[in-house]
Amino acid sequence: MRVGTKQTKHGGRPRKFDEATALGAMQRQIWTTGLSGVSLDGIARSAGLNRPSLAAAFGDKDAIYAKAAAQYAAMMDARVSEALSLDDLGSALRAAFDAAIDIYTGGGPDGCFVICTAPAEALTNPICRSILDQSLESIDAAFLSRLQLDERRVSANPDELPLVAALLGATLHSVALRARAGWSRERLRSLAAGAIRQVIGET
Repeated sequence: MRVGTKQTKHGGRPRKFDEATALGAMQRQIWTTGLSGVSLDGIARSAGLNRPSLAAAFGDKDAIYAKAAAQYAAMMDARVSEALSLDDLGSALRAAFDAAIDIYTGGGPDGCFVICTAPAEALTNPICRSILDQSLESIDAAFLSRLQLDERRVSANPDELPLVAALLGATLHSVALRARAGWSRERLRSLAAGAIRQVIGET
């Protein structure tokens, strides 16, 4: 989507830029340095914008982070939801972890944008704390919905499914952190496979 910035007080032609591309560049900058590790000027430079254009289109640092996190979450949710839609529970869980691992390692040892940036800011920044909490709740809910479709396949009582879903979510977050630490895709998939075996009792 093309958007134009407002004219400055000095007049001249308004700058135009692709908002999604600019947001992607800013997301990459924050993903690399952390929110506290980059200034607003640094964020603007990463997107090829000046401060007035940045503020007019995206707001302050917290607003930029929230938009970047929302963009990432939408992409992540789409990929994981598609994987979890597979008919077989084991295949669905493996596909979900594989999709996440591809995202976490596709551009290098990135890990998850939210899990690898929000925790460091959560104690002092309510926006980051809220985004982190929403991310945790969202992935647990996605796993729970899928487990409930095949609860007889799960090696736990039906009333324990929320806990099982949370444990799968915790495994996914551990996978994200280990991807950030440089673990190979093979090691990450092995970790995920072990958790899945515990859930559905398959060897």
